[in-house]
Amino acid sequence: MPSCVIMTEESDAYRALQRHLDGMPVGFPATESGVEIRILQRLFTPEEARIATYLRYSPVPSETLEEIFERVRSLVKSKDHLEQTLDKMAEKGLILSKKELDCKHYANAQWVVGIYELQVNKMTPELYSDIVDYNIEAFGRELFYSPLPQLRVIPVEKSITPEHDIARYDVVTELVAASEGPFMVANCVCRQAMDLVDNPCKATDRRETCIAFGSMAQMYIEKGWGRELTREELLETIRLNERDGLVLQPSNSQTLEFLCSCCGCCCGILFGAKMSRKPVKFFSTNYYAEVNSDLCTACGTCINLCQMEALRIEEDAAVIDLDRCIGCGVCVANCPSDALTLQKHDEEKIPPQTVEELYSLIREKKSE
Repeated sequence: MPSCVIMTEESDAYRALQRHLDGMPVGFPATESGVEIRILQRLFTPEEARIATYLRYSPVPSETLEEIFERVRSLVKSKDHLEQTLDKMAEKGLILSKKELDCKHYANAQWVVGIYELQVNKMTPELYSDIVDYNIEAFGRELFYSPLPQLRVIPVEKSITPEHDIARYDVVTELVAASEGPFMVANCVCRQAMDLVDNPCKATDRRETCIAFGSMAQMYIEKGWGRELTREELLETIRLNERDGLVLQPSNSQTLEFLCSCCGCCCGILFGAKMSRKPVKFFSTNYYAEVNSDLCTACGTCINLCQMEALRIEEDAAVIDLDRCIGCGVCVANCPSDALTLQKHDEEKIPPQTVEELYSLIREKKSE
């Protein structure tokens, strides 16, 4: 067969996969430059791309090998061949998988949160370069203008006082207590990527900062991408993340799937939003910081720690730009003069109960 025909068939496979991924709650839009196809070519073989196009999306893998084989039998040599290919794709972080009672289940992963995060310990400078270009050209709009954010911001616990009457879903220790586990911590793929381009994180020298719960944690543990933690070890990891001034961003649901600990220099979401004049509009948050100018000593601690550049010094006191403050509480927890407090927004944002409900709502609102 002529090589030009083979290339056309391969190109068709990647374009079909791009359109398939673009139909998910948070999509994978096409670009003029074609950088999204280069990303897929770096990650998927042509056969993997064709098979992935026939998989269905679910935050928790639910389809069995037998169910998938019925749809793709014309693409593969046998059911065993399909199983080997799906398992390899799962090892590469291209799809989701789980094993339950000796039965394997598979599902598509979205680009974010999904395939990108699953490249932990596998990221390359070439892939990251394409990802940066893609974020600028197309994906940034898809991510930031989603009708519901995939993540939300919760305050670091030292910034909370009894007077806040804070909801359980905004208290990280209560969220952890409500989770049955398992728990896992993994390297942060964003910080790994920045290390690859010689621009290490300015907020922390630790890389094990990303936390997952339940089935997501189990997948990471089984694949060797992260290590299992006890509940006590998990809480200590969160305390270390808070100590380093990282912003706690769990999945935008009352039941935890993951907990990101983010900085403004590495995290794509914080870094991208920070370039806006009004970053707060991109975040689901229930709090904002407030300064007591009588107590403020203008020491600058809050300015150095704020990941969103929301504070400045004016007339010997800190001033907060509420268009930039996302209510993470990092400045409040670290103020040496107790001049900062958290205040609650008038309108409370109540997250969906589960991740499945979150993505169902995103899809529903996008269709409107």
